[in-house]
Amino acid sequence: MATNQKNGSPTTAGITNVIDHPTKTATAEPITSWLKVPDEATLPIEVQQLFQSQREHIGFVHPYFKGFSLRPKHLLLWNSYYAELMYGEGELSPREREIIAVVSSAANHCESCVTTHKASLREVIKDPIFPDILANNPLEAELTPRERALVDFAIKLNQNASELNQSDLEPLREVGLSDETILDAAEVATQFSLSNRLTKAFGWKVGSEYDQLYR
Repeated sequence: MATNQKNGSPTTAGITNVIDHPTKTATAEPITSWLKVPDEATLPIEVQQLFQSQREHIGFVHPYFKGFSLRPKHLLLWNSYYAELMYGEGELSPREREIIAVVSSAANHCESCVTTHKASLREVIKDPIFPDILANNPLEAELTPRERALVDFAIKLNQNASELNQSDLEPLREVGLSDETILDAAEVATQFSLSNRLTKAFGWKVGSEYDQLYR
């Protein structure tokens, strides 16, 4: 959902929600928020540049950014952290990070965030089908053992965190993940506990046209 500082991209049991796949292309500039949305001209130049980067890359500003710009300093701090998690250095591949994003958002029943990160995953892997399967039912998705361990961990972290214990880290170590990478995966997954809930709390939802990006 956050903007990729390199290219401007915005950044399971019980997961059965099906995302619609309309035929519109992404051309609108959606503004959806149950809070007031500030005049873009009054925002700090860094936020205006962030908005322009998204317009150049996807054609409009993601509603999450429009809504979050009510607190521009918070938006910039969050986006910096998020960009590091999703696009910074580390052992997790871009595919793995977006897989975690999709299943975490699905676990939190945030349809808008699922739609956003299915598009990001499509951009990364150049496959229009896999993200839909992953979002609808991760158990049916073809995953490597490493990806399966990451998916299972991310889902439990978002759905049943109170049930986690030290043994939940063993499947991650068994597929070769270092403790640093396990921490990275947990940060990616739990970041969506924040962004999914902000999206749902304030109606920062993408339009149906977003689901056609990178198909």
